[in-house]
Amino acid sequence: MKRKILICPYSKPLRNGNNNPKNYPYWLELVLKLKNLNYNVIQIGYFDEKKIFGVDEFKKDLNFKELKNELDNCYTWISVDNFFHHFSTFYKKPGIVIFSQSDPKIYGYEQNINLLKDRKYLRSDQFGIWEMTTYNKDAYIKPDEVLKYISNF
Repeated sequence: MKRKILICPYSKPLRNGNNNPKNYPYWLELVLKLKNLNYNVIQIGYFDEKKIFGVDEFKKDLNFKELKNELDNCYTWISVDNFFHHFSTFYKKPGIVIFSQSDPKIYGYEQNINLLKDRKYLRSDQFGIWEMTTYNKDAYIKPDEVLKYISNF
């Protein structure tokens, strides 16, 4: 039986229409690598989010009870700094959070594996609005680095 991994790939859209600096640019590559390792990859998100090519299912607009059920029945999960890692921490289900410009020492939780490429990419105003932050693809770790941590679960 394949182990199920949930991915929650996107953070809230910005009001100015720009790409949210929290959104990981390597989801396609990561999903394909997970599939090659024989994982069942389930994307969770909202109605207007883009489906990542290669996921086994895309579950949209789940209520809290449905989301909790998915969480209870997965091997682990991977997300960016968004609602989902806070939700999962509340229910004590550890996972992997991919950070870029937000500080995991402020927004992360010890139960999770908080991945940050380098503190030099952190934005100077950690409490400012994201519309004032420029997207920086260089701020993200590569998919192979994420994969190293999957076996920790």
